[in-house]
Amino acid sequence: MILTAFLALSLAAGPAAQDAAGLARDGATRLSDGVRDGLAAAAALAAPAREAPVYRPEARAVSNWRGETRDGLMPLSLAWTAWAAPTDPAFVARCVKLNNYWCIKRARWDGEIGGDQEGHTGFATAGHGADAAVSLLRRYYGEYGRRSALAIVRRWAPAECAGPVASRAAPGRTAAVPASPVLAALAPQGLGRTLRARFLASHGRGGAPRRVARTPRPAAPARPVAGNPLRVQPWSALARMQGRPRRPVRAVTAAALPTIATGIGEAPRATGSTGGSVEPGRILDGARLAAEAAALPTLAAVPASSLPPALRPPAPLCGSDEVRIQAYAARIAGSVGVKPGDDLELFTADGRATPRLAPVLLAMSSVELGALRASPALVAAAIARADAERTAARRQAEAGPPATP
Repeated sequence: MILTAFLALSLAAGPAAQDAAGLARDGATRLSDGVRDGLAAAAALAAPAREAPVYRPEARAVSNWRGETRDGLMPLSLAWTAWAAPTDPAFVARCVKLNNYWCIKRARWDGEIGGDQEGHTGFATAGHGADAAVSLLRRYYGEYGRRSALAIVRRWAPAECAGPVASRAAPGRTAAVPASPVLAALAPQGLGRTLRARFLASHGRGGAPRRVARTPRPAAPARPVAGNPLRVQPWSALARMQGRPRRPVRAVTAAALPTIATGIGEAPRATGSTGGSVEPGRILDGARLAAEAAALPTLAAVPASSLPPALRPPAPLCGSDEVRIQAYAARIAGSVGVKPGDDLELFTADGRATPRLAPVLLAMSSVELGALRASPALVAAAIARADAERTAARRQAEAGPPATP
């Protein structure tokens, strides 16, 4: 009976009830959309506006380099230390503060907001620097034909000793050629006053002493020599050896080498309750990384000379620039398992990036930054953006210009 009455009422209502239900649903949808938009606007007003990054010439750094370091560099412990340190850590290279993890020179790049005295670009974000690195490598490989690691490095890495520093000059003489900061630190009195320079000045090839022309002295009267005409100087080694019998060579008996004792070695490591397994969730735990970074205050405060060699920023090698270039090229070529003079095969014939581009970019950033290096996620995102832009440009070129009405 109840079901029959409900059916009768619904049939009696007809289309009017359906229209009313539809209007109610539309009103509820509009109300929910308005509430959602209002909440989003309120959240946007409540959130502090992010300041646009600016280049600060006095600090030779971009204002947001600490946040970009935390999100775009590896290893995470050092990156978070640089982000949380109150002062600039000594292991942070100069290009890190420019958001330029490949030390690219200024050339009106997208995102370029400044540059230092050596011409290195200051980027607004680390992503802009990665995009410039991908674009520059594609230009080297495709347009300039530099396809080996050696060919790329010879154009990519400029001379590191370009900073002019006034060298000392002798009284009454003009100033010498400006020396680099490294040469001024190694030889404060000038290269001509070093021990090596004085040795080369007084010796010829092979280390033979140079003969200096002197004023000839009057010859002494000759003394008669009896017997052997060859005169032996009394201070010579031959005079000291005359009359002394040769000593027999004494045999030296070496002590018997001890045998290696068995059972001596590294003690087995005690495993925890988890059986030595690593928890993946703990590796990228932000709170743990922040605590570790806060527990390393001395690492951020000590000077560069007190750091371990692995954490020191790369120092310019002015003695032989070819040594630096060869080492740089070897790092790049080793990242993809080829020789420095072989083709790296970074791009295909149509300009798309190959899987070798990412390890090459990571190796280059590691050489430029020393203890730090770009993260794989930053490099992969830059390569994906470059390929997407190239694909869109090719499709637009194939479609032709838009038809005018």
